[in-house]
Amino acid sequence: MFCAFVYGPRRELMLQQDGSEERVTLILDDGTDRNMARNNLLFNGALACSMLLMAGLSTACADVHDGRDGDIWGGDAEGEAPPDELPIDGELPTSEIYGGTDVASCGWPTTVSLGASCTGTLVHERVVIYAAHCGSNYGSVRLGESAFNGPGRVVPTQSCQIYPGGGPGSGDDFAYCVLSQPVDDVPLVPILMGCETQDYLQPGQEVTVVGFGNANTGPYGIKREVTTQLNEVTAAGEAFVGGGGKDSCQGDSGGPVFVQTDDGSWRVFGITSYGGACGGGGYYSMMHNGIAWFESQSGFDLTPCHDADGTWNPGPDCGSFPMTPAAGAGSWANGCSGGASSGFSASCGAPFDDGGGDGGDGGDGGDGGDGGDGGDGGGESPVSPCQGCEDYFGNLAGTGDVQFQPDGTYYFASAGEHRGYLFGPNDADFDLRLWRWNGNGWSTVASSLSVDSEEDIVYNGSAGYYAWRVNSYSNSGDYVLLLDRP
Repeated sequence: MFCAFVYGPRRELMLQQDGSEERVTLILDDGTDRNMARNNLLFNGALACSMLLMAGLSTACADVHDGRDGDIWGGDAEGEAPPDELPIDGELPTSEIYGGTDVASCGWPTTVSLGASCTGTLVHERVVIYAAHCGSNYGSVRLGESAFNGPGRVVPTQSCQIYPGGGPGSGDDFAYCVLSQPVDDVPLVPILMGCETQDYLQPGQEVTVVGFGNANTGPYGIKREVTTQLNEVTAAGEAFVGGGGKDSCQGDSGGPVFVQTDDGSWRVFGITSYGGACGGGGYYSMMHNGIAWFESQSGFDLTPCHDADGTWNPGPDCGSFPMTPAAGAGSWANGCSGGASSGFSASCGAPFDDGGGDGGDGGDGGDGGDGGDGGDGGGESPVSPCQGCEDYFGNLAGTGDVQFQPDGTYYFASAGEHRGYLFGPNDADFDLRLWRWNGNGWSTVASSLSVDSEEDIVYNGSAGYYAWRVNSYSNSGDYVLLLDRP
C-alpha cells in the first residue's frame, strides 16, 4: 500500500518502521478524491492503516490502492513465447498496468534519479528539473539506467529549490536543482516551447514517459519507458497522459514526458505529478509554464531557441538535438553521446544564422546532358546502409494500414543490436516501430516517426521476442524494410 499526497488541510503523522523514521503528510479533503503524488513513499499497508486509525483518520485508507509495493512483482515471463499472431488491427494490446519496458543502455540519458525516490530531467548542463512535491533535500543526482548502481555517474548538487506553493493539482509542481559541476557530454533534449506547444500538445499526440518508478515488469529503481498518448490539457494547465495500462507510477514523480517533432528530433515537456491507480493515466505539470521562474531563479538560460515567453529567438545552441535518444549511443564513459542529431532548428521560424553565408551559387555547371531516362523508379532495393541486411517488401494500402515484418510475424533474438531501415514512396509518410514482447503484451521499444517514408532504428536490446511494425501515417505505396538482427 502507498500513502501519498492528496488535497485539503494537512495533518502529519510520524511512522516508525524497522527503526527508520518515515514522515507521511496526508492532505485530506472531505470528498472522495484521493489522488496520489508519484514519489516513492513506501511503507507497509497494515502498519500504515493501523497508525491512521489510531490517529482518527480511518477514511484515509479507504481509497488507497494496494498491491503496488516496489518489492513485489509478478516476474517478466519473457521465456514464454507470444501468441502466434500479432494484433490484426495493428494496435498494441494493453497489459494490466504500466505497460512499459526497460530502456536500452544509454537510452534517455537526460532522465536522472534523485535520491532513489524521485525522477528528474537534465535540461541544461547545470540544471535538473523535477517536481515540487518531491522536496528539495537532494545532495546529488544519479545518471544511468539504475537509481542505485551500475554504469552511470553521480553528480553533486549546488542547490535545489521548489516553486512557492507549487504541488499536484495546480499545474505548478515545479522544482529544480543546480548541479555543482556541468554535465557537458550528454546530448540534451530541449524543452518544448512557443509554437511547438500548440503544434504538439494536442489530444491523441504520441508521447513517451520515462522514469525509475514501480512497474508491472519489475521493482523500483530501473529506468523504464512507455509510449502512450496525450489525452488533454486541463484548465489548470496540466497534461493528462496515458491510461489503458500505460502510465507512470510511484517513483516516477518529477520525471519527463517526451514528444517527437516533425523533423525527427525530440522535445521534453512534462513533469510527472500525480494520478490514481497506476495504469489509469496521470497528470503532469508542463515545463514551459514555469520557464520564467526556472530561468530567473537558477540563473541559466534553459531555452536555446526561445525567450522565456515563447518568442522565437534562436541562438547558436538551437540545433544538434537528439534524433534517437531512446536507442542509446556510446557509453556512460563518453556521456552516451554519438547518436544522430538534427541541424539548426526551424520549428517556429528561421534557423539560427551562423554567419557562414550561402557559399555562392557555384555557377550553373552547364546543362549536364539529359541524364538518361532515370530508370523505372521502383522494384529494386536501395543501396544497403548495412552489410548483411535482409530485404523485406510490402505494400500499405492507405492511411492507417499496418504490416509486420519479418513476413507478418515476430522472431527471437539474443542480446544485441537490431537495425531497421525503411524506404517508401516520396509522396507518403510511413512510420517504423520496433516491438518487444514483455511477457504480457507487446510494447514499443524504439520508433522512427519522421515526416517522410525513410525511417531508421538502431536499438541495442536484451534477448527476447521482437517484431517490426510498419504503418502509413498518410498515403499508400510499396516499401522495402532492410533488417539486421542479432
